[in-house]
Amino acid sequence: MRYPTRNHAFVPATTWVLDGAELRLEDDKGPPRVIALAEITEVRLEFAPTRPERNRFRCRLTLRGRQTIEFYNRTYAGVYDFRDTSAGYRAFVQALTAALAQHAPGCRCLAGALPAIFWINNAILGVVAIAVIAAMFFFITVGNFWVVIIKLLLVAFYTPVAVRWFQKNRPREFVLPAIPQELLPAAET
Repeated sequence: MRYPTRNHAFVPATTWVLDGAELRLEDDKGPPRVIALAEITEVRLEFAPTRPERNRFRCRLTLRGRQTIEFYNRTYAGVYDFRDTSAGYRAFVQALTAALAQHAPGCRCLAGALPAIFWINNAILGVVAIAVIAAMFFFITVGNFWVVIIKLLLVAFYTPVAVRWFQKNRPREFVLPAIPQELLPAAET
């Protein structure tokens, strides 16, 4: 099983190769990096949208020694230019978790955001909501209705992504290879 991707502009394109009890990371920077699946102590699947990538998912692997490696369901092609690789990502993550169940049975499987990040984002969203409401009242009182309309359009645009983030990223554990389906991109994407 192979999954080619590039996380961002500052790293080379990498092909993730699942080969028996090993994971190989191949790029043009030298020999492949080989990781025994037994060295993976934790896998975290997360919905991780950004402004230009509103349907981004991340798989983060933690190795013995706490080093982390990660990949996404899209590949970097240029500034604000990302190619959707959801079908390959989905298949690779399913194969990887099945292999981890066999070769790393003690691997901890986590779904969603880190608990602290989840609750900090809840608090920030609450503060931002209060600030937006206060700003709208201020602009209504000074007669700048067009600013209120712009703010309402921005809220309408970003609210669905925020709601999806909170629904999908509730911190929890899962058992290999039963992946929470909301933490994988849609199969048809």
